Amino acid sequence: MTQTRALDRIKEALELGDLTELERLALEVPVHELLEGWEELPGEHRFVLLTVLPPAKAAEVLSQLELEDQLEFLDTLPRFQVRGILAELDPDDLADLLQEAREEDPELFQELFALLEPETRELVERLLAYEEDEAGGLMTPEYVAVRAGMTVEEVLEFLRRAAPDAETIYYIYVVDDAGRLIGVLSLRDLIVADPATRVKEIMNENVVFVTTETDQEEVARLMADYDFTVLPVVDEDQRLVGIVTVDDVIDVLEEEATEDIYRLGAVEAPELVYSRSGVLELWSARVRWLVILILTGMVTSTILGRFESVLKAATALAFYLPVLLGTGGNSGSQAATIIVRALGTRDVEIKDWPRVLFKELGVGVLLGLTLSALIAAKVAFDGQFGITPAVALSLFLLVVVANLAGSLLPLLLAKLGIDPALISNPLIATVSDISGLLIYLSVAQLLLGL
Repeated sequence: MTQTRALDRIKEALELGDLTELERLALEVPVHELLEGWEELPGEHRFVLLTVLPPAKAAEVLSQLELEDQLEFLDTLPRFQVRGILAELDPDDLADLLQEAREEDPELFQELFALLEPETRELVERLLAYEEDEAGGLMTPEYVAVRAGMTVEEVLEFLRRAAPDAETIYYIYVVDDAGRLIGVLSLRDLIVADPATRVKEIMNENVVFVTTETDQEEVARLMADYDFTVLPVVDEDQRLVGIVTVDDVIDVLEEEATEDIYRLGAVEAPELVYSRSGVLELWSARVRWLVILILTGMVTSTILGRFESVLKAATALAFYLPVLLGTGGNSGSQAATIIVRALGTRDVEIKDWPRVLFKELGVGVLLGLTLSALIAAKVAFDGQFGITPAVALSLFLLVVVANLAGSLLPLLLAKLGIDPALISNPLIATVSDISGLLIYLSVAQLLLGL
C-alpha cells in the first residue's frame, strides 16, 4: 500500500464514518505515514483516528505532537483510552507531558497523574523533580545495567528478559553494589566475547557521563563531540540514574537553535509557534526590543542635528549615508553571528577575547580596505572628488569599529552571565548607525574644514 493511497483511504474512511475500515487501516499504516498526513486532517478526524489506534501506536503518534496538542487530545479522549496511552508513553515523554500540564492546566495534571500506575507515578515524580533544561529532565530511567562479576552468558540471558523495557540495549552500563557507574560495554563487545568471560574483563572503565544537573546544551555538545547515541546520567553520588538518548538531544538542538534565531532577530519568545500564535502574542514577542531599538535609534537624530552645519555645507555627504550605515551594520551583524555561534559550540571561550580582538581587528582592516576602495570609486565616478577621501576613510573606520563591536559585545555579555544571543542583529545595526554617524560627520568636518 503506497503512502498516498493509504492516507487517501484513511481520509475516505473518516469522511464516510466507516470505523471497521478505519480500524484496519490504522493497524496497517506506519506511524511515520500517519504523522506526515496528520496536518491534512481536520481536528475532529484526528480525534477519531486516535480513538481507533491501539494504545501503543496512539502513544507513539501523540509523543510526536506539540505538547499543547497532546494535552488537548488527552483532555477530550475517553479516560480508559487516556490511561492506556499514558501507560505506553516512555517515562521521559510522559514527564515532559505532565510538566506541561502542571504549568498550563493544574486540574488536568492532577487528573492525568491519578490515572498512572503507582510504580509509574513514583517514577514520574522523580523525573519531575529535575529542571526540564537539565540532563535530569531529559533522561529516561529505562536503561540496562549489569554487575562487573557477571559472565557474558549471564548478561545475554539478562538482556533477553530486560530488553523489552529498556530504551536502548546497544550500550550496557556496569555498576557496583551501590549502583555507582564503573564501566560500559557495547552489545558488539558481548556478541564477540567468549560466553564465560567476565564483564570486568571487557568493559571500558573510562565512561563519559553527565550529572543530573548538567545543562541540556552541554549534554548535546558532549554527544556531538563523541558521536554518542546515548549518554549515562549519574547523581551527586555517582549512582547511575538514567540515560539521555540521541532523539532527546535532537529536540534540544532544535529548541536551542530556535531560541537563538529568535533572539538574533530580537524576538523575545523562544517557544513561539507562528501557526498557533495570535496577533497580540506576535505583537508582544516583537514590540519590546523594537521599542528599545527605536529609542536608541533616536540618538541618530540628535547627532544629525549636532552636525547640521556640516550637511548643509556639503549636501552630497547625505547621499552616501545609507550605504555607509548599511555596510557597517552588516559587518557588525556578521561578526556577532560568527562569535555567538563559536561561543555556542565552545570553539571560542570568554578567555579568548585577546585572540578574538586581534583576529577581528585584522579582518576589519581587510574588509575596510576592500569596501572603502569600492565606495571611493563610486564617489569619484559620481564626480564628487572633494568628498571622496572623507567617505572612503569614514567607511574604513566604521567597518573596523562595527566588526570589533560585533565580535566583542557577545563575549562581554557572556562574561556578565547574559545570553550572547541577546546581541541581536537589529541591536548591532543600531549601535553601528550611531557610531557610523559620529565617525562619518566627524571625519567630514575634519577633512573638509566645515
